[in-house]
Amino acid sequence: MGSRARGYGLSHSMYVDDRQDPEKSTRAAARHLKDLYNQFGDWYLAMAAYNSGPGTVQAAVKRTGYADFWELYNRNVLPKETKNYVPIILAVTIMAKNPSQYGLDDVAMEHRADYDTVTINYPVDLRLVADCVGATVSELQDLNPSLLRLSTPRTGAFQLHIPAGSKNEYESAIAAIPPEMRLWWRYHQVHAGETVVSIAHSYHTTAKQIEEANHLDGGELEAEARLVIPVAPGKHGSNDAATYARRITRYKVRRGDTVQSVADNFGVSAQQLRRWNGLRGDSLHGRRVLALHLPISPSARDTEVASSRAKVKRPKTETATAKPPTTKSSEVESVISKSETPVVHHKVRSGETFYSIANAYRTTVAALKRDNRNIAVLHPGMILRIQLAR
Repeated sequence: MGSRARGYGLSHSMYVDDRQDPEKSTRAAARHLKDLYNQFGDWYLAMAAYNSGPGTVQAAVKRTGYADFWELYNRNVLPKETKNYVPIILAVTIMAKNPSQYGLDDVAMEHRADYDTVTINYPVDLRLVADCVGATVSELQDLNPSLLRLSTPRTGAFQLHIPAGSKNEYESAIAAIPPEMRLWWRYHQVHAGETVVSIAHSYHTTAKQIEEANHLDGGELEAEARLVIPVAPGKHGSNDAATYARRITRYKVRRGDTVQSVADNFGVSAQQLRRWNGLRGDSLHGRRVLALHLPISPSARDTEVASSRAKVKRPKTETATAKPPTTKSSEVESVISKSETPVVHHKVRSGETFYSIANAYRTTVAALKRDNRNIAVLHPGMILRIQLAR
């Protein structure tokens, strides 16, 4: 829980949740379990207290007079989840220590990913980091599971994990980007036939700005060359994952939301969000619902364009509202056409898994991953696209 995590040095903000970092959270959990053992003098009670809180276990001990987990279990004075929690841990421990007995010899254990660590004191967009080191955004998210957004925190120091062996490459590449522009500027690898003008058009900037940033003399561009792209704040080109779905998504405004925080959460620019909703400034006072278009990948965009071209007539307004069949955890509701496959967008919450989400929407984990570019790791705040069975 957030309050318990903060007591063990795990920070939780709108940009970072250290509980999602497996190394930091495991070390904190070990310290917490040690404290609970020192309090109860028994590992079973310590595990029970880890699950339901030390106050719950202490009250059960006081009420019955037994400082013994199994006595508390038999007397049914612990929450049902806690009664199951400790036996499950014991069962997993026994199976892990005796894999042959339980047919687990072929299970391959995951190994810790190797990475370099760069301590930064400036905000940077993960898409720019990916450009600098030749990685994908998904790979960087896997290496930095505590990040809740596609950027590092706006203030303070942050330990950025990048692929092993890429530290020097990153530091050399990022040095060419002004610190105040590392949330917006990008790198672009030139493809055959591209010109400064065509690249500038893709990123909503000017050829002159690209030439000045790269000290170009107006000659032809060499294929495979890497250019610094000075993108204006709030503007992203089609090569920068800022192609938007045609379908409208409606977001219910929550207390404390601002234009910038909602824009950051959905990976769109604040300027675009204001344009879609006729807003000025950063305040959402008086607004209950926002309309927006989710960013989609180039492959998804191509599919959508092909689909729209295949139809002779397309309704101008979307009429049917798709709702998840068995859960209320989705904070986002997608408005879709009756003629299309029902689709909803689900905002991932802390503690949710692929299985729990797939089960809630009556789909499969394989389908969930397929419809979301085969992502491997979930992060709180992530928006998932879910196709519902008719």
